[in-house]
Amino acid sequence: MDLGTEKWTTFASDPETQKNLPSPREYSSMSYDQKSKLILYGGWNNGWFDDLYTLNVAKIVGPSYAIISSDPALGQVSGNDELVIKGRGFQDQNIRVFFTCGEKPVDNPTKQTLDVPGVYVDETTITCITPNFEAFGPKGCVMQLQISGEDLTTTWIPFQFFLNTRANKSLAFGPGLLENVCAGEPVEFMIVARNDLNENRSSGRDKFEVKVQRELPVPEDKVDDPEYKPEFQEIEVEIKDTGDGTYACKYVVEEEG
Repeated sequence: MDLGTEKWTTFASDPETQKNLPSPREYSSMSYDQKSKLILYGGWNNGWFDDLYTLNVAKIVGPSYAIISSDPALGQVSGNDELVIKGRGFQDQNIRVFFTCGEKPVDNPTKQTLDVPGVYVDETTITCITPNFEAFGPKGCVMQLQISGEDLTTTWIPFQFFLNTRANKSLAFGPGLLENVCAGEPVEFMIVARNDLNENRSSGRDKFEVKVQRELPVPEDKVDDPEYKPEFQEIEVEIKDTGDGTYACKYVVEEEG
């Protein structure tokens, strides 16, 4: 019954294809058991029935848990990125997170599905480490959950795998890379993240490590020592992820060197 149009639609009523279909009746008792089953008992049709039917509606209503969001919702194709997944009804019982190529959720895993264990945090939060998706390539997929072997969630979220960022393909530019900079003042340079195909990355969350060193003056008693090796002072670098594939790096060298 469509309550908007007030019209009935009949389906699955052929006894040849639906051999266990209940016969027409009224005054039946109906209940939902929280395990994705609709229960129908008895009823009247020129006499009282004393039968019991169950209908699995899991694919319609979904399990008692749901997935709502993931932070981040993208990661490198080689995997190993930690995700924080939000939802409802999570339980600390054999959680699996599924990644399936495409734009639509699935009822069961396919040949293009990979799954990883989820770690329970609380009823609304779990974490997981993304799988290596190189067998399918950098592409979009959908994320779903399964707990204790029950049905996959009917709720789902999109997830995007991208080609890994490579330090040796990335670019850096700015005054902070010049040989001579001003001591005691902040100086900056930018990193442009690029992947194996020399394409600029369009999203952030890469973890760059930048090392800046100041060569210390040679001690007077070591000026003429041929075996003296220069010593360096590590300079702290602040790296800001701008979220668009570029990273602003800032440091201050307090003294000349």
